[in-house]
Amino acid sequence: MNTLSIVVPAFNESAHLGECLDALLEQQEHIHEIIVVDNNSTDDTAAIVLDRRRRFPMVTLVAEFERGVVHARNAGFDHASGSIIGRIDADTHVGAGWAKSVLDFFDRRLDYAAVTGPIYLYDSPWAAPYRAFVKYTTKRKPDELRVSAASGNNFAIRRSAWEAARDRVSVRTDLHEDIDLSLCLYRVGLRIAQIKSMCVEVSGRRLLTPPLEYRHYVLSSYRTWAFHNLAGKSLRRLLVADMVLHTVHWPLTRMLSTCDSRILPVSHSGTSVTPDRHLSAIREDRFAAASGK
Repeated sequence: MNTLSIVVPAFNESAHLGECLDALLEQQEHIHEIIVVDNNSTDDTAAIVLDRRRRFPMVTLVAEFERGVVHARNAGFDHASGSIIGRIDADTHVGAGWAKSVLDFFDRRLDYAAVTGPIYLYDSPWAAPYRAFVKYTTKRKPDELRVSAASGNNFAIRRSAWEAARDRVSVRTDLHEDIDLSLCLYRVGLRIAQIKSMCVEVSGRRLLTPPLEYRHYVLSSYRTWAFHNLAGKSLRRLLVADMVLHTVHWPLTRMLSTCDSRILPVSHSGTSVTPDRHLSAIREDRFAAASGK
């Protein structure tokens, strides 16, 4: 029988973490452990975790002192003891039946290594239209659909698949760690599914990111696909459209929103960052060197 460990990387997430943990704890009968990885927080993040742990021993606090979501993710995944490892953000609210749907999927589909599901917004002026859009597009798709990449705010992976990809994932903080892991799974022939029953809500605070900062976020997406030599013209057009749309709606979103902007989960300064002009030159040998093949 599969067991489910949940990993929640967190950096200064006291405003959201309590509700995230409470939503998980409502499904504790299907969860083996909840691991919050504190990535050098200076607020009450650790205190919130310890408060829940006093009442629910299944909650664990792990400290990761090297800054970066990828380092927190790796520490949590390595610490997990369940046969299935779930991964969400500290501002994620899992939907009713989320944990059970994850376990049911992996019990039923032995041919998949990882799974994701629909993502809605809360605390955003665009939450209602975005929910309607996601429901409309999801309704037109099969209940189970193979995808090439999954978002880290709604993700679960077999521990055996993580162990197979562990030495291949990059620790660069200027890449999107969730896309990188997804593409590492792809590299070794492991499949990711999207299922309709695995629903979550996430904060809309990313939409408040100033356009120039958001550009770094989008470029990191392109950089990650290019790192795996999988970036093309279609991806470039899609990301440019995303940046333009964000720039257009950002002034109104800032006026209407009641939440604060979110810290970018990727870095865009320092020696670890590959200059954008060099992205097209990244080849398979660079991937091999970074992943340790």
